[in-house]
Amino acid sequence: MDKVLRCDCGFEARAADEEGLVAEVQRHAREAHGMALSHDDALLLTFQAELSRHGTVADSPSQRPRILEPQDVERLRRRKG
Repeated sequence: MDKVLRCDCGFEARAADEEGLVAEVQRHAREAHGMALSHDDALLLTFQAELSRHGTVADSPSQRPRILEPQDVERLRRRKG
């Protein structure tokens, strides 16, 4: 079964496995949004999407973690550095 991640811009990344999805997310972020996501950043996005899709965190939508937007990732990077 394919792994899928949907971007806010409407793009849908699909891959047969996690590593393929991470590579696809990195490619899309670079080509469509001019962002250079690290492997770890892209992996975090895929995990968040998985949790959100399955609703494993909470029953209320307001309690579920939201998927990081590109500007959120940039903000986190600036805090680290």
